[in-house]
Amino acid sequence: MFDLNKKLENKLTIIAVAVVAFIITFSIIYQNSTHYILGNDYRDVFFYLIESLRMSGVEIGGYAYVNYLPPFIPFLTSILFRMGFVSISSIFVTSGIFFFIGIMGLFYLLRLRFNNFYAFFGSFLYATLFINLKWVANGTLDLAFVALMIWALYFFIQAMEKNQKYFYIAFPLAVLSFFTKYTGAIIVGVMILYFMSRTNIASNIRRCYKNLFGGILAGVLTSIPFFAYFLINKIPLGFLNQASEVASENSLTATHAGQLVGNDLFFYINFIRYDISSNHVLTGWIILAVAIIGIIVIVYMFSKTFRNSYLKIKDTSSSIYKWKVPSKLMYVLLVISIGMIIISFFTASLISFFYSEALLFFGMYLLAYALTKIIINYEDVDNIWMSTYPYLAINIAMTGLFLSYLIFFSAHLTKTNRYFTSMAPGFIFLVVFAVEILLNRIKGIEIKRFNLKYLIPIFMMFLMLFTCYTFVTHIDDDSVAINEQQAADWLSEKDGIVFSNRAPAQTWYLQKEVKPPTGLGNGTILNDELVNGNASYYISSGEADLNDYVMVKDFHDIKIYQRS
Repeated sequence: MFDLNKKLENKLTIIAVAVVAFIITFSIIYQNSTHYILGNDYRDVFFYLIESLRMSGVEIGGYAYVNYLPPFIPFLTSILFRMGFVSISSIFVTSGIFFFIGIMGLFYLLRLRFNNFYAFFGSFLYATLFINLKWVANGTLDLAFVALMIWALYFFIQAMEKNQKYFYIAFPLAVLSFFTKYTGAIIVGVMILYFMSRTNIASNIRRCYKNLFGGILAGVLTSIPFFAYFLINKIPLGFLNQASEVASENSLTATHAGQLVGNDLFFYINFIRYDISSNHVLTGWIILAVAIIGIIVIVYMFSKTFRNSYLKIKDTSSSIYKWKVPSKLMYVLLVISIGMIIISFFTASLISFFYSEALLFFGMYLLAYALTKIIINYEDVDNIWMSTYPYLAINIAMTGLFLSYLIFFSAHLTKTNRYFTSMAPGFIFLVVFAVEILLNRIKGIEIKRFNLKYLIPIFMMFLMLFTCYTFVTHIDDDSVAINEQQAADWLSEKDGIVFSNRAPAQTWYLQKEVKPPTGLGNGTILNDELVNGNASYYISSGEADLNDYVMVKDFHDIKIYQRS
């Protein structure tokens, strides 16, 4: 776009991405650390804080649940705790830094496919995506595992294309992604998809098998400290239980209150515009509209090329390994692969997600294989093929990355917009791809060597910047978080057993076991449970009708009851 020395352009672009990533990440870490945000939202963070306390040597009984949590972020946070920084801000900093790492990683990943301008455009969109901003530096694990996943895929591709020694980095990063959040395991499927999408698989295996095996071994060695921690502390392997539960649950078997639970397959698709920019929905619509127009152009161009290529090569022969077959068969495989990808999505709630994911990955591989054969046989290649064929494997892998997480979380009966963070890298890739194709079809007008067509992505970035600024400058205190801290301060010098319907939060604040009651729906049952548990105090997020306990302190959202 600009007439600059290539090396200078590369350096300036990297610096620009790093500056954007640092400003956004630091701003949100600072805002979250100076506000009370762990109230109604982000309640799971207290479990990670409790696990971090345990790893730092503080023993808190009664919280077997944290044994099932991924250990990597709590482990890193526990290091800060051991250094004396026992604060909620420690987990904000630990988890927040990974957002910076993820933005930089996505830039380098996009740079494998696009030029500096489009790679910057994509990393900027990722950095300002509302769903990402909402979950930055708040102690949750999603953006941290995505960052490690991005770098794992980047180094895997670099190992395949440039230097096989990168396998020794790619697989350990994939393992760390898994132990940051167990859904990170899906990246291994995407890495395999990239490997399979490269032409001449047998040749690639012969070329890479030594370093590939070495990289896998490095990944296994990376996992040993985590498994050792589980075994030494007699902690069950929580991810096995979670995988078993998720794999066996679907909308045909899941029940709630005796009724079958339905599944909204289109939940994440319907909310994409809000995930882009929830505060300014019009921005989300504009970004989505530009991307959809680009996708329509892509579909039109590819369908035209398919039609023209079919007329030219339908009577020729192609090869599947050592066998000669009619070239028409490649088009049959192409249609079958597209059908498999579509079916994999619609079966996500009906069968185990393992089968849906397997169907998706096989369909994506078949798509790459059929496209490769068609392109090789078709001499009169359209420009779109010339520009995209060298990147077919990464196009397939990044599309697979988006679809695999879309299917996984669409199959999961628990729906929350937060899960879109794992789809974000693949989604951003597709947006950038669509915008690039769209701009390539627009001639535009040049003024002093600047083409006005580039104002489209620049305008999109300004819209997202406004969304980002609005979000960062409107982070407010949560009154529940303030009142919980006040309640804990009041109770800190008092003795006795404590129960609370927000037990994880109070366990963290008091740094001792606070028991969660089970009979919350009935005052009599709750009262008896507290009496039988010898509770001296009960901390409630609302008023409670208790016969043997009286309210001794009212902090608005949080009330403290003492046994009378």
